[in-house]
Amino acid sequence: MLSFISFHESYEMTDYQDNQSKSKITVSYADDTSSTHTILVNSNQKYTISQEHSWANNNFTRFNLQAYSIDNNPVVPIQRASDGNFTLDVPTDSNHSIVFLAKPQFKITSSETTKINFSPPSPTNDNWFDSDSDIQIIAPYVLQSNQEDTRQQLNGWSLDSPDINIISRQESGTFKSHTIHMSSTHKIDLEYTTQYYIKVISNFGRALGTDWYDSGTIAYVSVMPTDDILVKHVFTGWQGQVIGSENQESVGVLVDSPKTLVANWVADYTNVSTIGIAIIAVVVLALIYQKRRAPSKA
Repeated sequence: MLSFISFHESYEMTDYQDNQSKSKITVSYADDTSSTHTILVNSNQKYTISQEHSWANNNFTRFNLQAYSIDNNPVVPIQRASDGNFTLDVPTDSNHSIVFLAKPQFKITSSETTKINFSPPSPTNDNWFDSDSDIQIIAPYVLQSNQEDTRQQLNGWSLDSPDINIISRQESGTFKSHTIHMSSTHKIDLEYTTQYYIKVISNFGRALGTDWYDSGTIAYVSVMPTDDILVKHVFTGWQGQVIGSENQESVGVLVDSPKTLVANWVADYTNVSTIGIAIIAVVVLALIYQKRRAPSKA
């Protein structure tokens, strides 16, 4: 398949143009990545060649411009780009031979391109990579949404397969895949699971279950009363949507959205009353005892 190349000549038109001497510019491509072109140009005029940075080889690969050489001189590297044109001014004082060098590239496709980075990055700053290079994909373990209590958790990934490879979950940082050799095109899929934050609040006792949970699962939360000395607090139920009896200290919660559960308590002053009565009794007995021991007056 031909790569796009154009020629631009800059000079003043005269009636003697056809009589001007001609020079020949031959454009070829190393490793036959495109077809050779030959053009006759008017001598001693400025010519500019515009060569595409990338051109298709077939439906799966492309060639990407890497360098050029003029008249078998040393190769001159160029800054690589995924698209657009590279321009080169060619002298026309004599015949010249230009050779363009290009790298074959393979593409990585993914439905999660906004979540994936590559190491090392693509030399053309896209998702095309040089043939026979080795890369790794990098993706965040956790993607926080606009809502603080909703996020996406990386569950696994796949390479050229519908089967997801499950990975160990992490609360932060990035996942890095094994090395992928670019000898063909590849398709990468990431599997993220939506998670919601379930918060358990209790002014007394010990609340258990505050955490992130996968959407569609059942979270189990509970509250453990503490041993109060004077005022005892009695659990009376949950404020919020729970599965089962809301009066139970341990309940299930359907994780279909972020939720906050509040444990309700009432104060029981039985211990205070009992202790108060006991103190009064002791005081009364002490007064009676002291009165009986007091000596009587003559």
